Parts: sequence; structure tokens; C-alpha cells
Amino acid sequence: MTHRIGLMLLLLCVAGAAVAVEALPAVQPEGRYIDDDLAATYLPTPPGDRARFRRAINASIQKNPRNVSALSHRAYLFMEGGDLKRARRDFDAALAASEPGGPHERHVLWSRGWASYDQDDYAATFADWQRAIALHGGEPYWAAYSLALLYWTTGQSDLAMQWFSTAAAADRKWRTADGVADQIKRWAPPQRERMQALFAAWERR
Repeated sequence: MTHRIGLMLLLLCVAGAAVAVEALPAVQPEGRYIDDDLAATYLPTPPGDRARFRRAINASIQKNPRNVSALSHRAYLFMEGGDLKRARRDFDAALAASEPGGPHERHVLWSRGWASYDQDDYAATFADWQRAIALHGGEPYWAAYSLALLYWTTGQSDLAMQWFSTAAAADRKWRTADGVADQIKRWAPPQRERMQALFAAWERR
């Protein structure tokens, strides 16, 4: 019996270690984060017409292999489908086709950051988003709520609260449950669930 309990405890410890998330560097908000950023845009997949959407993207890339937006969107679709090799290939091609420091490079970094987030690679997400923010040169509106979600996901709740408060100060939609629901209605289910949990915690605090 003692042996069995010891084995169970060992398995629980191993499982806990497997799901542990490494803390990200602590970056605090320094500004209002209300600046526009056209690089932070995407084309939502039409409901029930994913195959046609993918064909349209493929056609755009076939016509222009250096179409940064199309490459980024296809990379994200590959990442969603679990084809990490092709996703990385397209993201790399998109970066290679982007003017260094320009809006296209920022778009790829922003998009790849979200793709990495969905794959639980939070360090990669942090690196890409920090680079995109730096290249923007200002205080892009998406930084506050995105970093709030990222820090919340890694368990760094104090930083998550700081960034979420910054997002709420910049945009009143982040201050109410209905507003948050509207802001995240096109997000992936895990992203929505985590942001709603963050909002609930922020509202209680």
C-alpha cells in the first residue's frame, strides 16, 4: 500500500512538471496603447467554407510567391491543422519577403506570435510580439490585451492584471462582460476561455 501511494505521488509530480509553464520576462505597461496598427489584421475563415478559403490563398501565393499576407494566413492555417513544418516554412518565406522593419514584417511577427500561442510556445509568442511592438515604434492598441492574455496564460497574474487594466483604460469595451465577449468573438475557443477568466478575475479585483 505504501509503495502504491508513493508511486501515485511520483506520477503526480511528473505530471505537474509536464504542464509547468516557464515564466516570461516581466515587462510592465508604459503608456496608453491606443495607436493604430494596420499590421495587426487578419482574414477570418468564412464559416463552413474553409476549403475554398484555402484554395483562394493558394491561388494568391501561386500568382505571387512573395505575397506576405497570403503566406502568413496559410502558415496560420497550417499551424491550426498541426502541420508545424509547413507553417514554419510559410512564416519564414513571409519574413524573407518582407521589408525589414516595415509593416509586413510586423504583420508576420504578430501573426506568428498568435500561432505560437496556440501551440503553447509562449516564449516564442513573447519574442515575436515584443519585436513587433518595437518595430511599430509607438504603443499599438493590441499590445495591452494580448500581453495581458499571455501573462495570464503563463500564470503571471499580477502582470496580466496590469496589462488588462491598461487595455480597459484605452478601450471601454474591455470593461464589461458584453464588451469583452464582442472583442473576442472571433478568437479560438481556448483564447476566449482564458480571456474571459482573466476578465472575471480583473472584475473581482
